[in-house]
Amino acid sequence: MTRSDTVPRAARREAMRLPGLHRQRLLAALFGLLGSAGLLTAPGPATACAPATPMLAEQTWVGPSPLPAPPGSGCASTPPRRPGDGQRNRRPPSIAADPDQPPVAATASTLTGSRVTMTRLRIEGVVQLPTADGSRTALKVSMDDAVVDDVLLRSPGPPGHTMRFTADQMALRGNVAVYATRFVGRLSGTTITLGPDLPLPVGIPDSAPGPVTFTEPAIELVYLRADTLTTNPRLALTLARN
Repeated sequence: MTRSDTVPRAARREAMRLPGLHRQRLLAALFGLLGSAGLLTAPGPATACAPATPMLAEQTWVGPSPLPAPPGSGCASTPPRRPGDGQRNRRPPSIAADPDQPPVAATASTLTGSRVTMTRLRIEGVVQLPTADGSRTALKVSMDDAVVDDVLLRSPGPPGHTMRFTADQMALRGNVAVYATRFVGRLSGTTITLGPDLPLPVGIPDSAPGPVTFTEPAIELVYLRADTLTTNPRLALTLARN
């Protein structure tokens, strides 16, 4: 029995009663969130004097710009580390949308799971995305890969309904970019909240060189780019009344 066989008969009958509704149309609403593969700007190469900083909730300092180095030293010196120094009210930069950015949905979808693991996570900045009748502000977060366990994606459906897509696991590979109005997850026991209108949490650097795992993620998703998207098993769809 496949996962799709678990869709309640009542939900199937409901879908059949909606004029012109078919599975391709419903799936189109999901994949409307997905963009074609596009190159994302990778962070510049790290210098020997600036080792990569792991993303840890316990970290309390990322620090302001390095102080000028003494002549002939070859490296920049840094000020003493103090809890919260240079951290409070640190906001993501404003960045331009990609030249090929298509219009995005006016209403965000909600992606949740038991955990999400992101490899080479980068907080890119705040971007204005076009919609059919204006623009939408979102936070762009990019990564090499992302794997979400126990996936539940809730998207606006036909009038009076919400579409629910579920899978045990979803994997996004290659040039992944997440555009979100809100990102909430737990990191090392601490709840982290990111958004285009919020300062970055104290202790969270702009990038992480290795895998980072958030538990209980909840992402208000506006748009998504990736080279490939796979699910295990295949996505199951149900319609729920609002």
